[in-house]
Amino acid sequence: MKKTAIFSAAVLLLAACNKGNEVLPPASVRLEPIITRALSLNFNSGDEIGVELKMEDDGSIYAANERMSYDGNCFSGDLKWYADGGRKCRVTAWYPYSEAGFPESFTVAQDQSAGTEASDFMLAVENGVYPSSDAVLAKFRHQFSQINVVIKADFDVAVGSVQLKGVNPSALITRNDDGSISVVADPEAEACNVTAEEITPGKLYSAVLVPQDLSSFGLSVEIKNGSTILSGISNASLRPGYAYTITAQVSADQVSASISGDILAWEDGGNLDAGAYEVPFEEYDGYFVYDGVRYETVSIGGRSWMASPLAYVPSGSSPSADPSNGSIFYPYSSDGSVCTALTDAASIREKGYLYTPEAALCVTLDDSNYSSFEAVQGICPKGWHIPTRAEYFALCGYSNKSTVLGESGAQTDRNALMWDADADYATVARFNEAGFNFVFSGMLYNGAYNKNLISSSNSTVEAYYGNSSVNYLLTSSALGSSTSSGVVKYNMAVLMTTFSLSAYPLGRVTISQMPHNSGAAALRCVKDE
Repeated sequence: MKKTAIFSAAVLLLAACNKGNEVLPPASVRLEPIITRALSLNFNSGDEIGVELKMEDDGSIYAANERMSYDGNCFSGDLKWYADGGRKCRVTAWYPYSEAGFPESFTVAQDQSAGTEASDFMLAVENGVYPSSDAVLAKFRHQFSQINVVIKADFDVAVGSVQLKGVNPSALITRNDDGSISVVADPEAEACNVTAEEITPGKLYSAVLVPQDLSSFGLSVEIKNGSTILSGISNASLRPGYAYTITAQVSADQVSASISGDILAWEDGGNLDAGAYEVPFEEYDGYFVYDGVRYETVSIGGRSWMASPLAYVPSGSSPSADPSNGSIFYPYSSDGSVCTALTDAASIREKGYLYTPEAALCVTLDDSNYSSFEAVQGICPKGWHIPTRAEYFALCGYSNKSTVLGESGAQTDRNALMWDADADYATVARFNEAGFNFVFSGMLYNGAYNKNLISSSNSTVEAYYGNSSVNYLLTSSALGSSTSSGVVKYNMAVLMTTFSLSAYPLGRVTISQMPHNSGAAALRCVKDE
């Protein structure tokens, strides 16, 4: 079974009903999987499941443990339908297949570093099924629990393996009369350590565990310098089908961890409260340390600004390398035709992540609230906030109109701090002279990274060549809304660069707009007044 990150498995198997009493030829029993979630587990060719057919009228077992294999389109095997098309049966299917039949017990692998699939026990039960030449329909559900470990490591710390300590690896499985099952931890099993699978190197790890109550539960993180550091998590309750997130703050000599009830798209949701996670933040003269990462700050116009883009991912979230799917995205590089996501620590630290407005604001925007988030903290550290259009306008001096404020046209202020009188626009150079340290992080629009580069064809500043020519920095201000083909777009103000050899060869910095549902931008935070 192929696993895509840390999301749920849902397999739908279509069924046709033959309610007549005619005698049918012995057609083969087939299961046709259809994945209904965009991010889920997918079966690979050769994956095997066990199948049972139980007659509903007398409880007899027609097929007890038939092996079926996936060929890329459906599951099939040697099993043929019974001839009486008027009799209904219950179809039970489970993954993974076992020659011993439906398991009365199941033990997860202690080493899941190569993948969690073999430890992920899944069950599908469909009642009232008639024989048919069509495929049967059932929905597979996770019966165990998933743990996802999000690592927040100091910049100079390289994380190796991650282990979950003191967990029961074995479950007892009881079949109920209605076809469902009950899963409990085996009281005779000895606690062990489970090594998690590395999903994103040094950042995200995952393991499948037996549902259980944990009175003493630990996390072990191996640092690549050879040391191993531990953190304890107490009173955790893991339930079937639920996915939980452990967020671990890792420095060179310690781990602090907490577990939350964030549901990462398994079949069912749940809550688990074993201590709230507060983002570590310490502020100093000229810099602050947020979630273990140091950011330089600079005073511009009497305000304290971050001097580099934000590179923070909230607990329970993960960045995406696919610009067509996600809310927080890795930075990227471009050669002018192809864009490549950059997942290494150095690139992330330099360029930061790209955030959709909703990810940065920590809200879902709608008609009633989209213009109500001026100067909110969002994902910025406490005492800081996402800049407003007005705060950026004081720097650059030009902005698209705001219908929210009733403006009839673009706004201009040639007295703005970064306005270059000779160029007659605010320039990237003026921002840098003030210590802003303008980073060409680019932007994302309509499911794609912007690939256009600064070159001699659009700029006279050779030092900028090879960098993204269109760069967005997010604000917390809405400029207005629009509707296209029935889709509402809330246009958020962004600080933008424009390069044009004839008009803006130095790199013009203005305020433009970005639809909330089709773009992502880098983010600088500014300190509250």
